[in-house]
Amino acid sequence: MNRMTQNARVLYWLQHKGELTTREAVMELDVMSLPRRIMELRGVGHKITMEYRTSKNGSRYGVYRLEDN
Repeated sequence: MNRMTQNARVLYWLQHKGELTTREAVMELDVMSLPRRIMELRGVGHKITMEYRTSKNGSRYGVYRLEDN
């Protein structure tokens, strides 16, 4: 999957895994700027939503999800 562009890796993950966090993007996809990739994917028509969740230690983080088109 590393031969794919960062946008392609993010889109593939969202299509097959359902949701993606910034931590997963860095650790699993080698994508350092997930919000930028999401903005670019939205710019070409993909409907991606984000919701905040709270971890066990109280930190908030965003989870991105691809909406059905």
